[in-house]
Amino acid sequence: MGKVKEYKFRKRTTKQLSHIQSYLNYITKEIDKMSVELDELIVQVAETQSVEESVIIILDGIKAQIDALIAELELEKVDTAKLVELRDSLDASEQALAAAAAEFTPPVP
Repeated sequence: MGKVKEYKFRKRTTKQLSHIQSYLNYITKEIDKMSVELDELIVQVAETQSVEESVIIILDGIKAQIDALIAELELEKVDTAKLVELRDSLDASEQALAAAAAEFTPPVP
């Protein structure tokens, strides 16, 4: 190979390697950015699951209070239909929340 051809080959190869290095640097930066975004998403999911669990606990407490009130009022022969509807509505909301949480919670590997 002549010196001119060798020089052109090296120059072209160096330019290609420079482009490859630029692409690798870009990919590395994007991977780092995605890693940070994934970490933030993991925190958000954990916080959301914690909120969902808290809401379910609160709903259970309210339903227990309604059930106690229903039992007390039934002893006094008071119509408790509205309270039963309220309790059933809370129960349906709780079940819907739990189902949604289960649907969007990935299985533990």
